[in-house]
Amino acid sequence: MPERGTPGPPAGGAPFSEAVRVLFMDVDGTLTDGVITERADGDARNFWVRDGLALQWARDLGVLPVAISGRASKAVERRMADLGIECHVGIHDKVAVAERVLAREQAPWKECAMVGDDLPDVPMLKRVGWPIAVADAQPEVLALACSVTRARAGFGAVREVVEAVLRHNRVWDQVLRKYEAP
Repeated sequence: MPERGTPGPPAGGAPFSEAVRVLFMDVDGTLTDGVITERADGDARNFWVRDGLALQWARDLGVLPVAISGRASKAVERRMADLGIECHVGIHDKVAVAERVLAREQAPWKECAMVGDDLPDVPMLKRVGWPIAVADAQPEVLALACSVTRARAGFGAVREVVEAVLRHNRVWDQVLRKYEAP
């Protein structure tokens, strides 16, 4: 059960029965609210803390989260390193990076999910078994998605996705048990 005041899992489920092995994510407009602040010492992004916590659960329960961003960002690299999440920034061909990850992990596209928001995510969304759009994604992305989050980008959308993936993989109860009161 989602905690009080938060949205439930994304509408729609995985279109396959196998466990999700890899969760690919766009960063700007998916993991963040899409706002980029330029400062003299670099850029800044806003990340939803619960998204980060959920990504750690996914990683610890056998789902490999992989962030792939078209834009280079030290802020993104620092946040993903802090979470222990694989991250690729400044990427113009997200599919090529994903194919290297899949070869390394020996995972097929059909056992992957991808959450995105904009046109650069379309090639990935067309390949994965479970394409997911954030609530405020572009219409073309929404049209491709099997699932759409209730939360908008940067405000818990990735948390919803992770919960849905962990439920699909039948390991969500392990997260809940971890936090049960004595």
